Amino acid sequence: MDQRQQEYVEYYQSRLKKFENNPLYANSYQSEKALYEAIANSTDLEEFGQKVESENLAVKNAIALVKDQETARKKFYEELKEEIKLHAPLRILDAVDSVKTDLELIKMVNDIESEVNIEIIVDLFTQEIYNDLMMLEEIEVYQTAEVPDEWKKEINHERPQEMINDGIKDWNESFVPNARNWDPNWQYNASLIWEERHRRIIPIPDEILKKRITQFKTYRGI
Repeated sequence: MDQRQQEYVEYYQSRLKKFENNPLYANSYQSEKALYEAIANSTDLEEFGQKVESENLAVKNAIALVKDQETARKKFYEELKEEIKLHAPLRILDAVDSVKTDLELIKMVNDIESEVNIEIIVDLFTQEIYNDLMMLEEIEVYQTAEVPDEWKKEINHERPQEMINDGIKDWNESFVPNARNWDPNWQYNASLIWEERHRRIIPIPDEILKKRITQFKTYRGI
């Protein structure tokens, strides 16, 4: 074995050790082991190259890394109950073993990530109620404020109604058209607010949230 091949052996050995005994990278360890054994058991670099090509070792190595990464991401999103973000690792894992080349692998991953990113963006529109909480509280303050009779119409009725009218106008002229740029059939689904991924960002009791949802629907004309 010449010096150059020996350097390659040491290089692939170091790659192998990086994944050794790491439960997150079980597939990568096996694929790196195959590459290491291929170079270590070859008489020269030409034979090694032939093994890599005939056994598709480089592509298998890339596939193994993607499988390990997406398996870890799948577990993470399952624990967080991130059902929409979970779509990407699930779809990638379902398709990854069918790819034949590194370019096909890259395209598949990028295509799925792009598709799911749109799903994530659309899902995040559910959280608009979080952005409106302060406004909903302000409207409630105006509506319930104890004021002299001569100011009731202005304070308890006219001012909060103006705020609601502005909210409805903004919703119809700005928010909904923006959402439908991503999904032409988009409709606000208030029931999604109770999904774990959305509920955990709203730090108020359930009873208060139920009231805020009703107020939100009025404020946005839903």
